[in-house]
Amino acid sequence: MSERGALISIIIPIYKVEQYLDKCIQSIINQTYKNLQIILVDDGSPDNCGKICDEYALKDNRIEVIHKINGGLSDARNVGIGRAKGKYIGFVDSDDYIEKDMYENMYNLLEERNADVCICNFYNVIENNNIIKNPNNGIQEYNKIDILKEILLDKQIQSYAWNKLYKSELFDNVKYPVGKKYEDIGTTFYILEKCNKVVVTDLPKYYYLNRIDSIVNNLSEQTVIDYVDLINERYDYIENKYSELRRYNIYYLARTLITAYTDLQKLKKPGKEIIEKLDNLYNKTKKAIKEYEKEVIDLFDEKQKMQLYTLLYDVSLFFKMSN
Repeated sequence: MSERGALISIIIPIYKVEQYLDKCIQSIINQTYKNLQIILVDDGSPDNCGKICDEYALKDNRIEVIHKINGGLSDARNVGIGRAKGKYIGFVDSDDYIEKDMYENMYNLLEERNADVCICNFYNVIENNNIIKNPNNGIQEYNKIDILKEILLDKQIQSYAWNKLYKSELFDNVKYPVGKKYEDIGTTFYILEKCNKVVVTDLPKYYYLNRIDSIVNNLSEQTVIDYVDLINERYDYIENKYSELRRYNIYYLARTLITAYTDLQKLKKPGKEIIEKLDNLYNKTKKAIKEYEKEVIDLFDEKQKMQLYTLLYDVSLFFKMSN
């Protein structure tokens, strides 16, 4: 691949990933697409990540390193976006890695299809096993409403930031929510609603590492609160703006209710704030489901249907079934 294609800015937020960082950076600098601005955002990492970043910058003049006080993943991404100069922007999480032709493949699709965003398939890497996430559907094109529907269904296309290549102007007036977990949910929908066309390929080009330590440490009362808050905010936004998405919007709200109540049982002595938020979510979901029950319920699989019905009509039984 020549360097004559448009500049792509790749943003990598980095925090406490010393053992994974070399593999991540190597997979980016060895891309067949060479016209890259590689932005390494050292988010105040207390290990040797900052030093590793600086060493790579000395070897490759496409690399820019930003050292900053720790502000979290959203803050690091926002800082990287502020530095980006490319026509397109992509993200790679610093414990993941990518196929060598990922950005060449996605760039070509964007240019050939005159699209605003390209989304590639990915592998879930679990204990060294690579599991393809989504079905084999070839290359698909979506208009705005159809891609927003798919994001709400969350079955074949997900909200993740990192398996996508975006036109950089899509981030004008859109930022990742600083201090919040599940930051992709609070951002991706609002980016995709700016799009006229999104192209999706079933080729898996991204390797998402499922780390047991991060999964265990991620669940807390605050993460559940963040999740519920972001979904509530997005639900209200869609409810007011997209009547044609109402069925899918209620579906995601109901899925959130199942997830939040399942997580609630794993927390020790949940506080007043989370209990109040889940009570409000419960009442909101029950009212919405009542108005569109059949249309929404048909979107769930059999297990989810049983969970939802049990939760809505007998919370104590839901807790017993989940234990």
